[in-house]
Formats: sequence, C-alpha cells, structure tokens
Amino acid sequence: MDTDKNLAQPETNKKFRFPGGRFGMSVLGFAAVNAALVSFVFSTNFAFPGGTIDQDVLSKNLSLSPSFGSWTWWAAHGYFAEPKAPDVVLMGSSLVNSACWAADALTTKSPIDCALHHRVVTLEKQLKEKAFVKDPTVLNVSVQGAGACDYYMMTRGLMEGARKPKVLVLGIAPRDFIDNKIHNLGDTEPFMFYQRYVNFDDDVARAYTNPLAKLLGEIEWKIGRLPLRRLHAAVAGLFCERDSISKTRAQSESQLRTALSSSVSRVFPGDIVVPATLTEGCFDNTREYSSRYKNPHPKHFENQLFFFEETLKRMNAQNIKVFVVDMPTMLRNREMLPVSFWIDYTREMQNICARQNAQYLFLSASPDFVKKDFVDTVHLNFRGGTKLLNIIAEEISRRPQLSSVLQNSMLSSKKPEVTN
Repeated sequence: MDTDKNLAQPETNKKFRFPGGRFGMSVLGFAAVNAALVSFVFSTNFAFPGGTIDQDVLSKNLSLSPSFGSWTWWAAHGYFAEPKAPDVVLMGSSLVNSACWAADALTTKSPIDCALHHRVVTLEKQLKEKAFVKDPTVLNVSVQGAGACDYYMMTRGLMEGARKPKVLVLGIAPRDFIDNKIHNLGDTEPFMFYQRYVNFDDDVARAYTNPLAKLLGEIEWKIGRLPLRRLHAAVAGLFCERDSISKTRAQSESQLRTALSSSVSRVFPGDIVVPATLTEGCFDNTREYSSRYKNPHPKHFENQLFFFEETLKRMNAQNIKVFVVDMPTMLRNREMLPVSFWIDYTREMQNICARQNAQYLFLSASPDFVKKDFVDTVHLNFRGGTKLLNIIAEEISRRPQLSSVLQNSMLSSKKPEVTN
C-alpha cells in the first residue's frame, strides 16, 4: 500500500501573518486613523492651538482650544486678552465671583455676562478714590469650586511668565481646604487644565494621595502633552454637545446662587447674566455644606495648606504682593464647623501669611456683613459685594506694603518731561 499518497501534503502557499497579530494590526490601524486626521487638519489649514497657555486661550480657533468653555478657560482667556498686565488680580472661588459680578452690575447699572466679565470696575473705582491709584486695571480670575491646590496651579500658569500683576488679592474660605467632596486634589478641573502648562515636579505630586495615584497622574500629565493628545482634546470639543446652563437670566438671588453652584462643565456667553438689579432673598444652603464640612480635618487638609503656602512663597519670589482675605460668611455656616477647627484654621492662616510676607485680613466673622448682604450662607449679593470691595480698597490704601507698589507703579509709568 502506498502510504505516501494518503499523507497530508504541506501547503506550498503560506498565508501572510501580520507581525504582532491582531493587536499589532489594531495599533497600526489606530495610528493610521490618527495620521489621516492630522493630515486632514493641516491640509485644510485648520490650525489648532500652539501649546503655550496664551496661544491656546487666544487662538483664532477658540473651539479647538483645550477645555474651551470651562470656567478655568474663561478666566485664563480674560487674563491674557487684556492688552497689558493687570495692576491687581482677584483670585478665589465662586465666593469672589459672586461678590465681583453682583457689585459690578450695580456699579455699571448694566447686565454682567459671567463668562466674559473679568474687569472689576467697582474695585478699580474704589482704588482711584481711596488709594489714589490712577487708572488701575483689576482683573478677576476666580473659578467656581476652586480650592487651595487650584490657586497654586493658577498662579503658576498665569503669573510666572512675563505677565505679572503687582498685587494678588486671594479670597479664601474653609471649604478651599477641607471640601469633603474632593477625593483627589489632582482631579479638579482647574488642576487638570493647568497640567498642560506646569511641570510635574515634587510639589505637584503632593496632589495625589498614594503612589499609584501619583504614578497614574504623572503618566496622564505626560500623555496630555503629546501632540496627538492635544489635538484630540481640541477636536473633541467640536463633537461634544453643549452641556451648559440654559440661557435664562438670573432674575433673583436664588437663581444666581443656583447658577454659581452649578456643576456644568462648560459655559458660554449669555448662559449666566447678572442683571443690574436683583430681587433680594437669602437661600439656605447648609444642606450642601453639611457634606462639604462632614469631616473638618480630611486627609487632604495638610496638602491644601501646603499648596496655599507654596502659592504665597512663589508669589513672593516673583515680587508679587499678596493680600489674603478670609471671605465673609454667615454665622449659620460658621457654626457648622467646630470651635477647634476655627482655632487651628485661623492660626495656620496667620502663621503662613506671616512666614511668606503676605498681608492677611479675617472677614469671615466680620459684623459689617449681615444677612441682607448674602445670596446664601457664603455668597455675597450686590450689597455685600460692594461692601467687600470697598473694604479691600480701604485696606490696600492703609497698608504701605500694598499701596506703595501700586502708587510707585503709577509714578514710574509717567514719561519724563523733555527739556530743551
């Protein structure tokens, strides 16, 4: 029997197998799609931002700017859109925003578009009158929900380049340090926005609670700087639905409070407009703060104190004078925190400011602010906001460390007379 004929014969035409198998094919396909997308963008002259923060937020294609429409983006855009460096910058959370927007609506007697309005007209006026500063420029770069770690990133991203203010007014409150709704400091929207522009160093690493979170954070940090990742972040905005607030003007203080506390990721011109006058009323938001204050000494409290002091230290090194203002709050809100917390908190604020040569003003329990000055237990209305900005101007005028730098700047800006 011829057994050779019954044996299977080897195939003479072998099938081609892609190196790496299906995974390799997937990687190649992913790269091809990305290459095609990049080619399309450049072939149609559809330029995307260049990489520095001022280039990004002032790009001709704003919709391609990373995080376009976020509160942090609007603040950075307002900062760099000014023709020159501001004399004074206000920074803080929605507590500062509420005060500035409402006060300016009253001062200008016109509606204030919260996405676009960053000049603080009320404080500019008061500085002229009380501190004798000629034509000061005051900008507000506060961001809803920001905390101490975010102020650190904001100052590094905005004020450590060529554009520096002379005075930074930093409005703070206990929530900036102990917010229990924040589990990882590196996950906040402002922190993530500025990761594109700030180096991942040992200070930044303090925002991550454990080695794994730190490792993942650093990887995300580096990936976010890759050209394709930047392009993805920009192009993604073109295909995302607008999840902003409906275009309903805030006609009452409770509506304004709701807008200020909204968790939407993006806002646009016309979404939040503060009218020249608001019907008065104070909303009880203690339920919200009961969760924020649940643990008055959370794990990230020490790290927030670290970022706060580093902010003051870096501003001192930049020769930017800092005025820290503990924002006014209602007794109902303050009583939600134990006396022991207030003792520790005020001692830490005073000591840190003293070490870093910053001025400090505690207004949280100031008797000058009463219930009719508030939108809720922490946000000021037009009356309270105007009162706050007046106090800030008065304090600047009577503190030589702050007033002198503004007045000296005014004198140095005068052109010397030409004599024949």
